[in-house]
Amino acid sequence: MMDDEAQAIFDGKLGLSRVVFPYVEDHNFYIEHWSVGIFWRKMRSLSELLMRQGFWDEPDGMFFLNRNEVRDVLFDYSSAWGTGGRAQGTDIWPAEVERRRAIMEALGKESPIPALNNPPEVITEPFTIMLFGVTNDSIQSWLGQDDDASKITGMAGSPGVVEGIARVLRSPDQLGELQKGEILVTPVTAPSWAPVFGKIGAAVTDIGGMMSHAAIVCREYALPAVTGTGNASSRIKTGMRLRVDGNAGTVEILD
Repeated sequence: MMDDEAQAIFDGKLGLSRVVFPYVEDHNFYIEHWSVGIFWRKMRSLSELLMRQGFWDEPDGMFFLNRNEVRDVLFDYSSAWGTGGRAQGTDIWPAEVERRRAIMEALGKESPIPALNNPPEVITEPFTIMLFGVTNDSIQSWLGQDDDASKITGMAGSPGVVEGIARVLRSPDQLGELQKGEILVTPVTAPSWAPVFGKIGAAVTDIGGMMSHAAIVCREYALPAVTGTGNASSRIKTGMRLRVDGNAGTVEILD
């Protein structure tokens, strides 16, 4: 039996789950898996077509342009095709795209700060709390009011306590580096990461609440998870020994 305080907390979280969860799967299908999937397949095809015309050297080159630049490239290409001339952008874009690619790769090695500007006084919006793990407590932690450098706080995404070696991953391309029993530390997970949950000991994410992908899959696998830490992937380094407490929503750096 739970006491009145625990019962109130449980009822509140259960209510949030009932509000949010019916929308989660529909959102994933209609927004992420269906319409966005169709859109990005068309964009990749267009980028590959323009690559074959000499505008850049790799199939994803168009994704390093902004929307106005894409418009200019399309005008350049169609004008050259219509007049039988040569597209002028083929002298400019290959080098510029590679320059931007190098910038993106360098930026990808650094973690952004969790938030900018002044936070609201009280956060009550269910999706913000349940899906993204943004609460008043987490914001205070991100703002540096947690003075213990060895302790990271987040949301209790999945119960259990585990100690193990951290493996910090920032991209799906790094999933092959993960060793059995290690603690996965990453900004966020996605459905494509699901196969690795069978070999990890726990999960720690920068982004996500109780209804995030990492939290749900960890509960299915009976693995501890602490989500919505804000900056765990920056503060933790691969090889550190961690204690992940999915009951309290804390991560301790042991050594």
